Amino acid sequence: MLARLFSSPASFQNFGRSLLFALALVGFSVLSLADDAKSPTQSEQLAEVERLEKAELWNEALKLAETIYEMSPTDDATRLLLRDKFDVLRQKVAPNRDPSKAGVWKVRAFVVRSLDFSWQDGDATCRAQYVYDDEEIERIRRGMAGFAAFVEKFSDGWLRIEWTLEVVEKTATEMAAVDGRYWAGPVGILPLLPEIPVNSTDTIMAFVKTDGTAPADVKNDAIPLLLFGGAIGEWAPVTRGATYISFNWGTGAASHEPDGEPMLHEWLHSLQWALEDRQGYPRNLGGNPDGGRFIGEERDPEAADPCYRRDPEKDKSWIGLYEHILRCHNTRKMLREAASRDKRVKI
Repeated sequence: MLARLFSSPASFQNFGRSLLFALALVGFSVLSLADDAKSPTQSEQLAEVERLEKAELWNEALKLAETIYEMSPTDDATRLLLRDKFDVLRQKVAPNRDPSKAGVWKVRAFVVRSLDFSWQDGDATCRAQYVYDDEEIERIRRGMAGFAAFVEKFSDGWLRIEWTLEVVEKTATEMAAVDGRYWAGPVGILPLLPEIPVNSTDTIMAFVKTDGTAPADVKNDAIPLLLFGGAIGEWAPVTRGATYISFNWGTGAASHEPDGEPMLHEWLHSLQWALEDRQGYPRNLGGNPDGGRFIGEERDPEAADPCYRRDPEKDKSWIGLYEHILRCHNTRKMLREAASRDKRVKI
């Protein structure tokens, strides 16, 4: 239901990203080139993780496992092994309770109060008009609070969402068209918002009402939506150094989902994009929220999460997948560093 619109535009050339990763590998080595032959092999490092775990030195074992994951070239089997370690060890290591040690991801969310959108369907002119009421806006506010709480909990306190929500008393009249379907893209929505200084926030979220209740005297045509929620990476200069997320329906939540789950889903796309194209981590290391599958379901391995399976009898939503991504696909250092703003976070 909720999907990334298209591949995020990269902010760095491949050379730059490769150079960042190469420098990280150089920084990892504490030995001189002359002593490189004495460096522990990856097999020896993994054996040391096992030894530390058996000695119940949980934090030391987790730290070494995370270092291998972040700083060394790894194959799929090794990544699976390390994610299994994270799953076990993160539960044995105390979460971070000091906000000053956590990374901060800034979100500015906006509710565009009304929509008056017209489009062509063949020779016919169609029109839809919607207005958010106060109850719907309050549901969005609860969703934003729930989203922030999920991130803090699932990151074990190593990343916090710093968010604001503003109601924009303007009417959206433009939606982006893709093959005859529409979504609330940044070109039509950002001009309605207050000025956002470049590199002042990590994500811009926009809520635009495209269905549901409408004024009593209005008969709406159904908008052929491209998607319900969509996320793109930073699109210079349009998104001002931030990633962009839009929710193109009511309150951005379904009845069976806890408050904040849809926001968390779309934001995880932003997190993955930032880690790859801002922080320079390898592709697909951090996990894709569109990769969910049920127990026994066959999916393209390139599209499916390699480790998580949802039990439809027990799990009524995909929140377990999102927790898995934050806890097992992202290390504590990755979470502390994550940012779309044009900066480097080093803690």
